[in-house]
Amino acid sequence: MIKYKLLSLINKIIIKRRNKIVFYGRKCFENSQHALIRFMISNKYNDKYKIYLVTTNKNDILYYKNIKNVYIISKAISGAYHTLSSKYILHCFGMGRMSCDSTKKQVVMDIWHGTALKSLNFNSSIPTNRVSTYMLATGEFGKKYFKECFNYSDSQFYIGGYPRCDQLFENNNVLNNFGLKKQEYSKIVLYMPTFRKAPQFGYNDSINEFPLFDSDSIKNFNDFLIEKNIMFIIKPHPAQDKIELLDVQYSNIKVFKNIDLLKKNVLLYDLVAEADVLISDYSSIYFDYLLLDRPIGFVIDDIGEYNGHRGFAVPNPLDYMPGEKINNVNELKSFLNGIMDGVDNWKEDREKINKIINYDTRGNYCKKLLDFMGIVK
Repeated sequence: MIKYKLLSLINKIIIKRRNKIVFYGRKCFENSQHALIRFMISNKYNDKYKIYLVTTNKNDILYYKNIKNVYIISKAISGAYHTLSSKYILHCFGMGRMSCDSTKKQVVMDIWHGTALKSLNFNSSIPTNRVSTYMLATGEFGKKYFKECFNYSDSQFYIGGYPRCDQLFENNNVLNNFGLKKQEYSKIVLYMPTFRKAPQFGYNDSINEFPLFDSDSIKNFNDFLIEKNIMFIIKPHPAQDKIELLDVQYSNIKVFKNIDLLKKNVLLYDLVAEADVLISDYSSIYFDYLLLDRPIGFVIDDIGEYNGHRGFAVPNPLDYMPGEKINNVNELKSFLNGIMDGVDNWKEDREKINKIINYDTRGNYCKKLLDFMGIVK
């Protein structure tokens, strides 16, 4: 606590450099930070600004080596200096309790990492509103929830879209990077469950290590996928990607972990954009996927147990899940059979929830956010 008070005091007196932008990632960057950095580099913002990436994650570093005016800062002292002396800061996992410059010399944007259906378990008495100038929310649903969790005032919210969602509107054909040709399959289905067990963060939310499948059912499911000519891609949550069940190789089931995307220079939402169907659960990924108006299936086989541990942001989570509810592999097969036959029973519900969650559905989120902060070419 004394450390943050000292840093807050120093922050009030240190000179801010208007051409400095810090992406603060602590132990890692999030998808929206990567999307913003990539957008700025491809649009040559780094001709005008010096961009400092404060992270100790070696995987993050590999993306941005040897790029003009992009600097990797992995040391704590130098990271603190560049953060304190920067005019603009963007973060998404918090920055401790260091207050941003109260004289408004700094613009600090809390992007966060998704509109949550699951409970965040944050204490609103913590003065988070002083850490950042603004917080991003995609609509009134997220604003209300974040306001309760983080104690931000109404005037501190920027209502827009997550920068990572710009990739949903692009056509980068990243499946080619993995040797897959989309046109060879009838459907590409992406399965992205949230984590159940993450001891490093103190979470043990379900008895399931991995929802829906076991070693027998996943083999049988692969036979079904072969018959239907469906490619089923599993993207485990990075907080829980060491799952023994997923180590076996199957013809029509591919597992892509974060490190696999990194090796192919693919960002997560490049992959999400390729999916004809999303299978998820309580993860915030599906709120973003609503922008594409494509079918969604929800795995809820442990919803009661999950609610008794982590819990949800709303008392009636099923009302916010506009898609087929799936409790076992047979129900998943039935859902996919319907998709193959052109059945889409949830389109109106998706449109309804999308309006509640996503205020801006038009894209170009990176530029809009940077313009709001005053970061212009």
